[in-house]
Amino acid sequence: MTKIKVPFATAEETGVYLDLEVPDGNLVHSFVPAEPAKLPDVASAVLYAAEHPVGGKPMSKVLRPGARVVIITENQFRAAPTHLILPSLLESIRAAGAVPSIVIGNGKVPPLSPEETEQKLGKQVVASGISVTCNDVSKPENYVYMGTTTRGVPLFVHKEVAEADIKISISTTQATLWGYGGSGMIIPAVTGDETIEMNHMFSLADDCRPGNNACHMQRDKYEAARMVGVDLGIHVIVSNGFDVLNVIAGDFIQAHEAAIKVYEKLYRFNATQFTGAPADIVVTGSSAPTNHLFFHTGWAIVNCDPICKDGGTIIQATPCPGYGSWPGFALMDLLKEYMPPSRENNAKALKAFYRKDRELWAGCIWWKIYEVMTRKAATIVTRKENLELCGAIGLNATSSLQAAFDEAFERHGPHARVAFVPYGRYSVLDV
Repeated sequence: MTKIKVPFATAEETGVYLDLEVPDGNLVHSFVPAEPAKLPDVASAVLYAAEHPVGGKPMSKVLRPGARVVIITENQFRAAPTHLILPSLLESIRAAGAVPSIVIGNGKVPPLSPEETEQKLGKQVVASGISVTCNDVSKPENYVYMGTTTRGVPLFVHKEVAEADIKISISTTQATLWGYGGSGMIIPAVTGDETIEMNHMFSLADDCRPGNNACHMQRDKYEAARMVGVDLGIHVIVSNGFDVLNVIAGDFIQAHEAAIKVYEKLYRFNATQFTGAPADIVVTGSSAPTNHLFFHTGWAIVNCDPICKDGGTIIQATPCPGYGSWPGFALMDLLKEYMPPSRENNAKALKAFYRKDRELWAGCIWWKIYEVMTRKAATIVTRKENLELCGAIGLNATSSLQAAFDEAFERHGPHARVAFVPYGRYSVLDV
């Protein structure tokens, strides 16, 4: 038997694995990234990147005395360590005589609590008295209309961002269901409900898939960043172990595209050995960053889709400990009405989006996972406390990885082709 170790980590418990035995000769390939050493000093790396930009001006040339500078950060479910970046960044802004503020770009995720804000930004930053605002789509009066994108999306932007003289963003570059993360620091981070919902309609298009940076959803986000005028984009690459591997800054779009190229050298794989001969079974795990909710970790199922045959099985091991009062499979109950996965029920879900019975800020995630499940089986290996909710939703879940694999192997037969993608959410597989 071939033994493999499947990541089963959380943000609080890194380096956790589940052991799996695969019959000799059935494991076709393992897509394991060769992650480099972490940066020794994140804060210094950020300041260096900001002074050596990819496109645009160095930060010292952007800042000016008296200018109102807004820093747009991600929410608590993204990996860039803002608490390590902000102190030195704020020091540079104040030294230039500018006046900084922070807007947490949480899109339609509820505003952060004081405790969450302190954890995301750092105690030192919060204690400094700096103005901190969360995006809150329940308050439409806080948004300014800044025009309509060429794809027809009206751009309603938070006043704190729209009215600032200088705009700086801090984001995580990572494979997502709609191309690459880090592009959404205007849409959806700091925009109103109407803008987010209309932009996220593009998530239903076939071109909206992991690794396709040219999809309509991504390009609409880029255009929004141009319309608002982001002066400096700071793009951070974080490893599966929560280590910062690289920082690229500069023109928001050019620097993001440069960060994607760096990311792809690590996490984009040639999987053409599965072209015409896809895997019967794909096994994937979960890494530490943002691994609280299946709503985020479940992206791995979509990323593994290209190498798994229709009718095949994707097995994902993900602990999903939950977040605050949210259970590990919170929000996934939105798909309960459309279970079991089928072409007919998929059509019902699509109609619900267009009728606004279901919101696309959440649908852009769960529907992508659901759509894959209409074509192939998905088995989720998770903590025992999640099994009751999974069963109520209609998801196939178990607490035993070996049992899940053995069942799939029996179903697909002794010659089943098996692929291993340890970090499915981070991986882009080209066939």
